[in-house]
Amino acid sequence: MQLLHHADGRRPGDLGLSELVELYRWPDRSAEATVRSNFVATLDGSVQGLDGRSGSINTESDHRIFALHRALADVILVGAGTVRAEGYRAVDLRPWQRSLRAAEGLAPYPTLAVITGSLRLDPAFAAPVYEHGPVIVVTAGDHPDASLSPFRESGAEVLQAPGADLELSEVLAALTARDLRRVLCEGGPTLHRDLLAAGLLDELSLTLVPSAVGGVGHRSTAGDGLLQPADFELSFVLLGDDQTLFTCYRCRG
Repeated sequence: MQLLHHADGRRPGDLGLSELVELYRWPDRSAEATVRSNFVATLDGSVQGLDGRSGSINTESDHRIFALHRALADVILVGAGTVRAEGYRAVDLRPWQRSLRAAEGLAPYPTLAVITGSLRLDPAFAAPVYEHGPVIVVTAGDHPDASLSPFRESGAEVLQAPGADLELSEVLAALTARDLRRVLCEGGPTLHRDLLAAGLLDELSLTLVPSAVGGVGHRSTAGDGLLQPADFELSFVLLGDDQTLFTCYRCRG
C-alpha cells in the first residue's frame, strides 16, 4: 500500500500495517461518538456489482482495508437492507484483527447494530453459529413483544426508540452510553444519506475500484436531496498494489 497524499504534508511512500493503523485509528473525542462511513464504488459511480451486491466489486486491497476498518471500530452500524442484500451476520474476526484490537485496548469483537423500522429481517442473522461480537437490533418503539422475541431468542439485544420514529442522534447516544463510540457505517445508501442530513457523519472513506459495471447500481446515498451540501476536506489518499484508490475525507466543521 502506498501513501499518495496526506493533508499534513507527510512524505508519500510505502506503508506497512502499523502505518495504516495510525492513519485509520479513530480520533480521541472522549465522551462523544465519531461516525465514519466506508463505501466502495466503481469508476462509473456504482456501489454495487451487477448482482446487486457491493461484495462483487471488492478488490483484494479493499478487503484488507475493510478488515482494518472493522478491527478498529467499536460498533458497525448498518441498515436492514444491507443486512438482507449482503448476507450480514454477527461480526467475526481473523486472528490478526483480534490481536490488533487487544493492542488497541478494544473489546474482542465489534458490535453489529442494525437499524430497522419495519423488523423485516430474518432473526437468524444474529444467531451464534461461531464466536462473534454482540448484535443490537435498533427499531421503533411501537412493535409488540411478540415481534421482538425472535430476535432476542437469536441472541440479539433489542433497542427500541421511544416512539414510532427512529432518530439517529438518539441511536448514537444510546450506543455511546454502551461505550460504543467508534461508529463505522457500512451502509446502506439510505442510512448514509440520513446521517449526512442530520450532520452526524464525521469521516467518509471512499474506495474507488479500477472497473466500470454499467447498469443501475445505487450511489452511496439514496433518498431526498440534502437541504444543503455536506462539505468535506481531503485527509489522505492511498493506492493499493491492484490499482485500487482509497480516499479519506473529514467533515468541515
